[in-house]
Amino acid sequence: MKRFDEDHQQLFSIINELHEAMKNGRGKEVLQGVLTKLLRYTERHFTAEEAVMKELGYPGLSAQVDQHSKFTSKIREMTEQYKAGTMGLPVDVLDVLTKWLSQHIAGVDKQYSEFMNAKGVA
Repeated sequence: MKRFDEDHQQLFSIINELHEAMKNGRGKEVLQGVLTKLLRYTERHFTAEEAVMKELGYPGLSAQVDQHSKFTSKIREMTEQYKAGTMGLPVDVLDVLTKWLSQHIAGVDKQYSEFMNAKGVA
């Protein structure tokens, strides 16, 4: 779905922001802002995505909701760790995000995309 593809591009932008900062030795400087953006992104994007899935009767909705919830919880946990001063390195955040991209967006989201296309939703 085009709208969600655009949302995913926002996630790529956030990841790129962190990666570029890390390459320039500024990863820790941007980490709080990146985590804040990630939390806003996940809450907004997942709510919208789940609403469309529910409306269309997507059979994998409960699995999606579960994965979304776990990912959002992970972002919240990393944010709390950052605030408490116990957050590891920005590379830990980057690792979580790249795994999400490769496993969820490139894999699981592709399934709902095919389902939506079959329903005539672009």
